[in-house]
Amino acid sequence: WLQLDGNDLSGAIPPELGSLANLEQLDLSFNDLTGAIPPELGNLANLRWLQLYGNDLSGAIPPELGSLANLEQLDLSFNDLTGAIPPELGNLANLRWLQLYGNVLTGLVPPTFGGLASLRRLELSHNAGLAGAMPAGLRHLALELLVASGTNLCVPREPAFEEWLATIPRRRIAVCGEPPAAYLVQAVQSRAHPVPLVAGEEALLRVFVTASMETTEGIPAVRARFYLNGTERHVADIPGSSTPIPTEIDEGDLSKSANAEIPGRIVRPGLEMVVEIDPDGLLDASLGVPGRIPAEGRLAVEVREMPSLDLTVIPFLWNSDPDSAVIGLAEGMEADPEGHPLLEDTHVLLPVADIDVTAHAPVASTSNNASNLLVQTEAIRVLEGGGGHYMGMMSGAVTGAGGVAYGSGRSNFSGPNSSTIAHELGHNMSLAHAPCGGAGGPDPLFPDPHGRIGASGYDILRGRLVPPTRSDHMSYCVPAWVSDYHFTNALRYRLVDEGVAAAARAAAPVTSLLLWGGVDATGAPFLNPAFVADAPPALPDSAGDYTVTGRDASGRESFSLSFTMPETADGDGSSGFAFALPVRPGWGGSLATITLSGPGGGVTLDGESDIPMAILRDPRTGQVRGILRDPPFETGVAADAARAATPRLEVLFSRGLPDPEAWRR
Repeated sequence: WLQLDGNDLSGAIPPELGSLANLEQLDLSFNDLTGAIPPELGNLANLRWLQLYGNDLSGAIPPELGSLANLEQLDLSFNDLTGAIPPELGNLANLRWLQLYGNVLTGLVPPTFGGLASLRRLELSHNAGLAGAMPAGLRHLALELLVASGTNLCVPREPAFEEWLATIPRRRIAVCGEPPAAYLVQAVQSRAHPVPLVAGEEALLRVFVTASMETTEGIPAVRARFYLNGTERHVADIPGSSTPIPTEIDEGDLSKSANAEIPGRIVRPGLEMVVEIDPDGLLDASLGVPGRIPAEGRLAVEVREMPSLDLTVIPFLWNSDPDSAVIGLAEGMEADPEGHPLLEDTHVLLPVADIDVTAHAPVASTSNNASNLLVQTEAIRVLEGGGGHYMGMMSGAVTGAGGVAYGSGRSNFSGPNSSTIAHELGHNMSLAHAPCGGAGGPDPLFPDPHGRIGASGYDILRGRLVPPTRSDHMSYCVPAWVSDYHFTNALRYRLVDEGVAAAARAAAPVTSLLLWGGVDATGAPFLNPAFVADAPPALPDSAGDYTVTGRDASGRESFSLSFTMPETADGDGSSGFAFALPVRPGWGGSLATITLSGPGGGVTLDGESDIPMAILRDPRTGQVRGILRDPPFETGVAADAARAATPRLEVLFSRGLPDPEAWRR
């Protein structure tokens, strides 16, 4: 492996690197390298990863790279590469990731790409010169991601292509041909990249009537018929207006379209529509106004039935200065999840119809730091076996970020602010930042480099348009709305993720070892004290760079869990994890060390560890009621209040490793 990424290297890539016959990984990304990619790199027969992104490389992609038979990842993104994509890249049968976005490439995607049998990610965005229909052979690939925004590439408007496209979880590519001149919009809609609708939610129909010549004739009457599973269920008659018929589609002015509100009961899966323009035939035919959308048949509208958003709100009380106002906020959200102002942005800007809110009993904490409270929120979710989203919240003095969340996770911490709550839940739904306002770690595939929504938004609560220049709510810029890119990605993610959550809720509690910790802002690992507690098993879902290992006094391994540290957004760079590992017989008398190791080093809990911590738990409900460093907790005002409300709280105590009493419990 030769890894020289993230330096200030300049000049050309030495062609002599092509003589390193045993090389498996070459990473020269994020430097200032210039000139052409040496064709000699095609001699590296054992190469599996070639990463050259983030330089100033120019010229054509060498066709010799098509000889790298073992290559699994080719990342040439964010350079100045020109010319056509060489068809020889289609010979890379083991290639899984092909990343070419952010260059100046031109022409078609080669038909030979149909031979990339192992390909899972194809990233072509931001190459304005790429154009034309995608080759038919791509339909045989099991892609997980296909993005081509900022290009003129498209998929043919054919049933076979549309069925294949629907199998790709993350995709952004236009359909060939002129898109329909009518659509339904809820929060945002794009003609080039249609946004699925959320079932049961009201939508606005917009019909863009255009003439082939300038005219003073007003926009005519429009009749829209809606069908559910082939049966007509609703007719919307839209009267004509005095606004002259435009010659071009103008999405930025409601007066330039015929509009009608469509009730949520009609917005269901299986929806189709037919739009008749000037149904009474009053217009002069010479104006060239189309009379029907679509010209024949019915226009299918993608509508998805979304599961209810299961949200548990944890009101944290800072032990040093508790502010009980947060308890009322949590209870208010539970009582009126549809109308509570703190959930307005969640309803509007995320693919959410119903929200099922549970107000957790208040939890006393000796921390008021947002990042620490996120880790505690995740530990509570694991201990309680929560299958939905857990959101910690604290009013009063909170240090650190106003909100922080695990990307594609189930936990977040948010201040009592509607936009912050929607932002952090967006991270839980797989959304990264949009590039605006200094937001860290922006999504490199976000279509607009300035973080704008780039499509026509509509505020259905206030009946007004939202311009495409508005910033996306996953950025740090205001005022904000939601882009078609983020709304669609969150919707597709939820449809998969909620099924996983349902399975998690079915697990029964068993005697488990709570393993939790993370990395601080510098990347150094830390472990919180381990606890023995009844909890449903919660284990890593995939291996990664971090390992938590338990050993007995002789050094023999008792358990070992490999995992990827969650990506945390909006915080200080720290992150955390929590697992509930079912206890095996014999651990109580033999477990001598627990070690967390990873790229930032290692840390160990043993018999000498002295990190006193108590977890308070209601044995009747199983809910956590306090997480307190350096007990006795009786001295804390918030903890006193918690014990007064529930005198028989179970107290779990640990200084690092569970003590003998904990194992006997």
